[in-house]
Amino acid sequence: MGNCNWQTVRAIVLGQVPIWLLATGLTWAANPAHVRQLLITRSCRRCDLEGVLLQEADLPDADLAQANLQGAILRATNLFGANLQSANLTGAELSDVLLTQADLTDSTLRDSQMAFTRLAKATLLRADLQAANLTGAIAIEANLQAANLTAANLTDASLLKANLGRATLTSANLQDTDMFGVMLFRADLTNANLSGAILANGRLVRADFSGANLTDANLSNAVVRESLFEEAIFCRTIMPDYTQNDADCPE
Repeated sequence: MGNCNWQTVRAIVLGQVPIWLLATGLTWAANPAHVRQLLITRSCRRCDLEGVLLQEADLPDADLAQANLQGAILRATNLFGANLQSANLTGAELSDVLLTQADLTDSTLRDSQMAFTRLAKATLLRADLQAANLTGAIAIEANLQAANLTAANLTDASLLKANLGRATLTSANLQDTDMFGVMLFRADLTNANLSGAILANGRLVRADFSGANLTDANLSNAVVRESLFEEAIFCRTIMPDYTQNDADCPE
């Protein structure tokens, strides 16, 4: 499939479908009138945009609250500051999308592809990100309070000073994730893979790390209080007091 550049977007607005797009056999489930409304006005609340192809579209500050964007292809789209509250983005292609300062409160992002997506200072309060692929995502100072990241892939992601209070990260892959200064108040990280993760200067208060893999993790200067580490794996782990914990290293 080729790129959906501005010429393609213009053709969609005018009601014309490019020949190359027809050749792909792609089924357009999105409401054409809603697509045109979005591209012209950047506002399409509660719209039906399921399966829409808007790769590389320029939609800063778009209002897509409660929109249906299941399976939408939005790779490299500019959604800076967009309103996506309660939007359904299940299975959406959001790789390399600009979502800086966007509002995704109560949004559904299950099984979405968000590799290298930029989410700095974005609000993902109570967002459903189960099994989402956030490899290499940049979520500096993002608000992920009470978000559900069960089995999500956050390998090499940047979560500096992110707020993950009460978030669910059960069985999440956080390998080599930079979580410097992260807030993990009452977060659930049971069976999470935190090998090589940076948790230095974080606030790990009443968090649950039971069964988590902390091999090569860095917890230096972190505030750890009333957190659980039952059956957690410690090997070459830098502890809050800068000592190294090798309790579970192979002999």
